[in-house]
Order: sequence, then structure tokens, then C-alpha cells
Amino acid sequence: MTPDMKGTAAMKASFAFLLVAVAGCLAASGYLAVSSQATGQRAALTSCGTVIGAKWVFPHSGGKVTGNKYGVTVNGVSCAKAKKFAVTLSSVKLPGKKFGHSYPIAGGPTGYICRANPDANGKVLAGSCQIGPWTSVSHHVFSWGGRP
Repeated sequence: MTPDMKGTAAMKASFAFLLVAVAGCLAASGYLAVSSQATGQRAALTSCGTVIGAKWVFPHSGGKVTGNKYGVTVNGVSCAKAKKFAVTLSSVKLPGKKFGHSYPIAGGPTGYICRANPDANGKVLAGSCQIGPWTSVSHHVFSWGGRP
């Protein structure tokens, strides 16, 4: 592969990573925003910055896009609580590693339902926890996603 093609492949991997990280981090909040707008409500999302958690490897990057930082976003949950659980849940081994698939995970706060997207090794790349079923709007939700 020529140096120009390597740069292009790296850019494509970085762009793909950015899309998945944003999608994962906003998985619940994106649904919340669309559903809230449809019902005339407004979602109040807050960025809590980043935390250091378990190492992740971005799928289909040949192991070249990795990290251990996660961005955390909340709505109706304290940043302290969300950051604590984002770190804890980042080390969960998921039951599969199908790219783009969301798996239920245990270990979140009492009363919350949590789901996560896998990295290349079946560990958490991004996830969300909310009170109530995924089919309804929740005003108590937090999400986290890998950051390069």
C-alpha cells in the first residue's frame, strides 16, 4: 500500500470510528431527541466530559484505532453517577461482537436497563442506560462511547 493509500485508509477508519462513537454515545439520547420532538418535549442533554475505562479496539481497524477514554452524556442523571457506571460497565464482556449490534448488559444502576455496542474483541465500545423500556422516552438516561 502506498503512503497516500495508508493515509486514506486511516482517514476512513477515523471517520468510521467517529460515526460509531457518536452513534453509540447518543444511541439512547438520539432516540430520546426524536421521540421528544415528536411529542413536543425537549431533551436536555449534558456532556460530562471523558472518563478512563477499559481498553477498546475499534472494529475493522486492524487494531490501529484503540483507546481507553469514553465520552459521557446525560439527561436527568448526575454526571458523577454516569461517569462511575461508564467506567464500571466499560469492562463488561458482551455475549457477541457483531459490529453495529446492541447487547443487553447487567451491572448498571438499580432500575436502569443498559445496552452496549461491542468493540473488535467483544468488549464495550459504547453503551447507554435508561430508566424504562427502550421503546419509550426516558428522562433518566446516560450514555458513553469510546474517544480516540
